[in-house]
Amino acid sequence: MKNGKRRMRQLLAVLAICGIGGLSALPIGRATAAQPASDKQRADIVTIDEMKAYGKLSQPTVAFLHDKHTTALGKQKDFYKKECGTCHLSNKDGVMQLGYMSEGKPVSGEKLRDNYHNNCISCHKDMAAAGQKTGPTDVQCKGCHNATPDVASNWQPIVVDKRLHYRHAATQEKADNKCGACHHIFSEKTGKTAPAPKPEEVPGSCSYCHGEKTTVVENRQPKEIRSLRLAAHGECVTCHKATAAAGKDVPTGPVTCAGCHGPLDQKAIAETSLKKVPQGADLRIKRGQPDYAMVRPAEVQTSLAVAGKPYAGMPAVPFDHKYHEAKSETCVSCHHAALSSCSAKCHTPAGVKEGGFVTLEGAMHNVGATQSCAGCHAVVQKKPECAGCHDAMQKGIGGVDKCGSCHVPGDAALQEAMTSMMAKPASADTAAAEADLAKKLLAGKRDATTTFPAEDIPQTVTIGSLSKDYEPSVLPHRQIVQAMLDGMKDSKLAGAFHATDAAVCQGCHHNSPASKTPPRCGNCHQAVETTAASARPALKAAYHNQCMGCHKAMGIEGKVVSKAPGAKPVPAATDCAGCHKEKKK
Repeated sequence: MKNGKRRMRQLLAVLAICGIGGLSALPIGRATAAQPASDKQRADIVTIDEMKAYGKLSQPTVAFLHDKHTTALGKQKDFYKKECGTCHLSNKDGVMQLGYMSEGKPVSGEKLRDNYHNNCISCHKDMAAAGQKTGPTDVQCKGCHNATPDVASNWQPIVVDKRLHYRHAATQEKADNKCGACHHIFSEKTGKTAPAPKPEEVPGSCSYCHGEKTTVVENRQPKEIRSLRLAAHGECVTCHKATAAAGKDVPTGPVTCAGCHGPLDQKAIAETSLKKVPQGADLRIKRGQPDYAMVRPAEVQTSLAVAGKPYAGMPAVPFDHKYHEAKSETCVSCHHAALSSCSAKCHTPAGVKEGGFVTLEGAMHNVGATQSCAGCHAVVQKKPECAGCHDAMQKGIGGVDKCGSCHVPGDAALQEAMTSMMAKPASADTAAAEADLAKKLLAGKRDATTTFPAEDIPQTVTIGSLSKDYEPSVLPHRQIVQAMLDGMKDSKLAGAFHATDAAVCQGCHHNSPASKTPPRCGNCHQAVETTAASARPALKAAYHNQCMGCHKAMGIEGKVVSKAPGAKPVPAATDCAGCHKEKKK
């Protein structure tokens, strides 16, 4: 516990430090980043462009390679004596200022320029005098100010997914307050940030408080909140350094740019997580959330009188929260601004300023936003096994006949319970009853996609109504249906939305009534092409769009996908003879 408390004090000290300026450099310590595949693609490029705050730049910005510099400095004989102090000043209390050679106070543009020129060039000269490889030592501007640097950034944001979170939490298993090692809240009593005392008091993602930029708001506590970049570097890197200092062989995390943000290193982190996290481990991040919930307006909805009975409008949506958690990497996947209910403060039926006037209906149905239900489902529909049908379909909520897929009405008793629920505001007191109602409503949903018995599905379908220069096309109908089912067999989402046996059929028979014996394509698409405007393509175009469009969307054209002996590749879009044998003349 002593080590844990000492590390906590170090972390909290960094909280105070990082609000002052940008985190520009960190010591390399014993940890080093994996070597990039190419020095031209790097994750450590820091663009030095502060002078633009003083007016138009007279020289191009500087592409500063942070890891390259810290690695070079780490090889110096007495580097351990200065470490970060090589480039960063400290105040009388030993607190490091995060700006380059800056005390954290505003300076003139001239002094800022001289800071870089004098210190960088003198450091290069000292290394050159010692016979060491170094950077530019002359005063030619282009040595550093290069408008076309020969390096490019491959920097990627790092996501603390559930496995990485599990690994971090495991290091605090013996601590009295393991969540508080990373998560903090503002204490009104002390006027400072303090460790979150309980899991249910954790605010959630760092991004809920720490935005893209440091914010200063009067009459708010705390008045200043660091940017996410400063907060993350301050917390994570300081902890990794402190852990490394605790013992020579103590495993710790990266302290370099590439260590967290390089593609190769991120791949290594993911692979390590798969090895370190036990199979079957409970990855759920517990914040007092329910297993089931009802997605509904938080406030009371006044019922209308319809046929003498109360009608509260569109039924609320029963939601399997635990299942969706398992399918998401982080809580932010859905709760993008706060862990609280979407409809409590941000997305009301009418929309409010706090939520950008995005209504609850808009938030749930916005197909362009991955945080929304419809948007997230649309992303899943882009998977190859789904795209064959969904690529050509309308994105989003579709027609009103599709509403019942989510807004499950239930039987008479459940409908009555729904009306009663909507007459009360959503609160902690109603959560248990709402969870129970959601569970009952979802009990009737399918968990897997099924269709008609195999004997009811034609083995082949011969398409020959347009046969002229080519033989009729013989479609391996049953094989295609089975391949589609195989692609969806592990998807509970597909099972819930393919609610009938005929749903799979409508991927091809898209605008006809759901039936075991749907009408022929020629019943709707005319065989003869005309110049008359029509929303429906002619029959040949309909066949080609549907078949070739599916092959392209699923990425299977030109590939052998069937496991049957002697199977041939799925025809490419330009391979006429792949579907139609050429007639003998």
